[in-house]
Amino acid sequence: MDSPLKLLVCGDVQGKFNVIFSRIEKLLKKGNKFDMLLCVGDFFGDGVVSKNAWQEYKSGAKLPPLPTYILGPNSIQQLSHFEENQDAGFELCENITFLGKKGLFTTSTGLRIAYLSGCESPDVGPKQPHCFTAGDAQTITASLDTSNAEFKGVDILITSVWPKNVTSYGNPPISDNCKSCGSPIVAQLCKDIRPRYHFAALEGIHYERVPFRNHTVLAENARHVTRFIALAPVGNTSKQKYLYAFSIMPMVKMNAAELIQQPPDTTESPFKVQTSKTTPANSNNGEINQYRWNMDQPQGNNRKRKSNNNFNNPPRKQSRPQDWSCWFCLGGEKVEKHLVASVGELCYVALAKGGLTWDHVLVLPIAHHPSSLDLPDDTVEEAKKYKQALVKAFKEDGRSCIFFERCYRTDHMQIQAIPLPKDTDCETVKKEFFKLAESHTDRQGKPAPLELTELPKQTDLKQILPAGCPFFHVELPDGSRLLHRIQRYFPLQFGREALCSSSILNMRDRVDWRSCMTSRDQETDAAKRFRSFFEKHDFTADDEDDV
Repeated sequence: MDSPLKLLVCGDVQGKFNVIFSRIEKLLKKGNKFDMLLCVGDFFGDGVVSKNAWQEYKSGAKLPPLPTYILGPNSIQQLSHFEENQDAGFELCENITFLGKKGLFTTSTGLRIAYLSGCESPDVGPKQPHCFTAGDAQTITASLDTSNAEFKGVDILITSVWPKNVTSYGNPPISDNCKSCGSPIVAQLCKDIRPRYHFAALEGIHYERVPFRNHTVLAENARHVTRFIALAPVGNTSKQKYLYAFSIMPMVKMNAAELIQQPPDTTESPFKVQTSKTTPANSNNGEINQYRWNMDQPQGNNRKRKSNNNFNNPPRKQSRPQDWSCWFCLGGEKVEKHLVASVGELCYVALAKGGLTWDHVLVLPIAHHPSSLDLPDDTVEEAKKYKQALVKAFKEDGRSCIFFERCYRTDHMQIQAIPLPKDTDCETVKKEFFKLAESHTDRQGKPAPLELTELPKQTDLKQILPAGCPFFHVELPDGSRLLHRIQRYFPLQFGREALCSSSILNMRDRVDWRSCMTSRDQETDAAKRFRSFFEKHDFTADDEDDV
């Protein structure tokens, strides 16, 4: 069976070769495997430091850790790094290849990557060697025979320039300037060749648009969606995302039903109106006024983020869905961002509203996944890293930590993390949970004991529970685990009630979270306090420092 390719894409390198390659080497040392690196935007920088760094790679003194493919120059100043004839690609040094002015790169596995280098040529004056015209884009569409009814699209499109009006109908970027930026030629190219992923840079920000359709509903047969992702410059001071990792199965190896899956947040195409230099694309008037959390701020607070095996997997199963009305989707309207304490690539940590203790926190996926049973593997791994970091932080403070998850009457996964006094005995905790389960009554007050089972420590919930199955799961400090498979009424405060018992936290008055709520100012102060407490162990805050 064919395996998906695992790719990395980065934004403007701007001559920071050691920064990007060191970061990738760290990922590889941790067991991550990638097939290639694609670079969009400005690869070269103008300074002396940049030129000296490049010389080390050009001479062979240093070797990029992955086969690296770059686009051409975006300014006259960068032309000196490229040969006079840029139409055909060539190897700049070992493991770094310039793809060429425009064309289609097909890997041995059948992955098709279309590319267009440079910036759009101005309407007046002679064409500059670092610019492209509509004719260059048409060369790509002609080579793909896009007018043929059999043409489906390409897997990836890489350009340095954004497509004009790409934000229409979608989530807005963090910069208002980007709502009007971009090239009509690139927009038309994207519309014509229908890439599954389109990457660009040059605007100095990270922006991940919600997917958009490549067909008109009820008027055309369903097609795959396009995901547009713009990346920030490497090593940017605002800590926005510049490195994007994902896995992708070549289109030619996917069945039609899998390929045309439509994520729940899919919008109309922003290029519904003809987008050419003479006919501009539709304006932003129909744009949804919603904030999309931004990933390497990365997607999130102005804190550092670690690229932890961030594979954005094929649409069928791992499409990073978002629900704008969800209280816990970090890009949603309702999420209370003042409670957020740490943001990673795929998960985040936030203070619990009405927490049992001031440092009672939640570990949540950024995308809209109802439970840990539905998480993609990469998100599972990052959630695990957060849990390990929390355990270390509380341990250093002389306490232990218990986790529980309730997949019942909730549609966004929340793993509760509550610190316990250092002298808390795990057997005592287990007894309280079993005692509470045994004494459970139904809505009519009749005895209805809950079947609580102790699991082997290494059990994978996905192997014993089907997706969508309601459950309650506890992880104790000694690694013990308890599971209840919910089949009927289940008390929402079950986990809190057990922990509030006199033998554990002795907080009988704090079972209901609503009675523990504080003011927004107090919540904000608590979040700041927790960030300071957790900072030393927050793995998202150290990756950029190391590279």
